[in-house]
Amino acid sequence: MAGYSVRSLVDLSQAARKYFTQSIDGAVASVWANTFTVLAKVLALIGQGLELRRKWLVKQLFASTADRVWLIRHGFELGLQPDPAEAAIGSGVGAAASGFVVPAGLQYARADGVIFNVLAAATSSGNSVTLDLEADTASAAGNTDAGTSLTLIDPDDAPGGTPTSITVLAASDGSGLSGGADEEDIESFRARVLYRKRNPPQGGAASDYAGWVLAAVPTATRVFVDSYSDNARAVWLQFLVSDQPNGIPSAGQIAAAQAYVSDPIRRPVTARVFVTTPIAQPVDIVIADLYPDTADVRTAVEAEISATFVDRAQPGTPSTSFAFSASWLDEAISRATGEDSHDLVSPGDLVFTAGNLPVLGTIAYR
Repeated sequence: MAGYSVRSLVDLSQAARKYFTQSIDGAVASVWANTFTVLAKVLALIGQGLELRRKWLVKQLFASTADRVWLIRHGFELGLQPDPAEAAIGSGVGAAASGFVVPAGLQYARADGVIFNVLAAATSSGNSVTLDLEADTASAAGNTDAGTSLTLIDPDDAPGGTPTSITVLAASDGSGLSGGADEEDIESFRARVLYRKRNPPQGGAASDYAGWVLAAVPTATRVFVDSYSDNARAVWLQFLVSDQPNGIPSAGQIAAAQAYVSDPIRRPVTARVFVTTPIAQPVDIVIADLYPDTADVRTAVEAEISATFVDRAQPGTPSTSFAFSASWLDEAISRATGEDSHDLVSPGDLVFTAGNLPVLGTIAYR
C-alpha cells in the first residue's frame, strides 16, 4: 500500500519560486540573485518538516503500519492489549529432616543462572519437602523440564538443614516449571488487532471462537471450528500452537482455551463448547532414488518436509475430513536445496477424519 510521499527540498523550493512568480507582478524568482530564492529555500525547509510530520501521522492512522505506542492505542479501542510476560511456576522437592520448615523467599538457581523463588514456607514430611517455586524473572526462559536440578543460592543465609539442591517435579500434564512466557512481540499483537478489525464479533461465528482462542493462548497459530454432526448447538474446537511438538497444545493450553471460550461473558447462551486435543497420526515417508543422495541434501529434504507439515497439516473436522495430498510432499522434496531428482514411494494421498492430525513420522531412503 502506497504511503504519504514527502517532496524533496528541491521540488518544494521550485514550487515556492513559482508561487512568487505567479503572485507578484514582475517577479522573476528563477534569476539569481534575489531574495525570492532565499525565501523559497526557507519555505521549502518549513514545508518539508510539515510533510514529514504528516507522513508520520498517516503511518499511525492504520494498525498495519502504526508504531508500538499507537498500535497499543488501536488495540485499546478494540479491548485488546499486548500479552504481558509471565513467570514460570511449579514445584520442586528436596531432602530435609522431618518437620523442618523451609522459609519463603529463598532462591534456587538453574545451571544456566535462571533464578527461582520459594513462594511460601513449607514443612517437610518424612525425609523430603516440596516447595512452591516461581521464576524470578517473567519470561519463557523460566520454563524448566521436570527432573532438572536447582541449587540453593547463598546457603550461608539459609537456616541449617535447608536442602541445598532440589529437583523440579512433574506437573499433572508432565511439564515441570511451566507457564513462563515472554511479553508479546509487536508483530504478534499487530496480527491480533488486524484480525479483530477484519473479523468483528458476530454473536458466535467461527471467527469469534478463533479470536477467543488466540486471546487465551498467545502461541496459538491456527484454530478450527465446527459443529458436531449430531448436535448443531455443540461447538467443536481444536487449535494448533507454535511452542509444542507437532503443534499439538498441552493440557494446560487446552484448559486455558476452554475456560476462556466458555466464559458466559463471551459464549452465546445456547452454545456448548468443547475444546479438544488433536490426535497425532504419524505419516511415514519413503523416498527412493534421491539424487544426489548426500547428508546435506537429506537434511534439506527433511527440513522442507517438516515445514510442509507445519504449513499444510490440520485436523479433520466433524463436517469435513482433511485430505493430505502426496503432491505436497513431492513439491517439498523438489524444493530442497541441491535435490535434482527423487521418487516418492509412499505415502499416497491420505484422508484424516475429525480430530486426527497428520504429523511427520519417519523418513526412509532407498
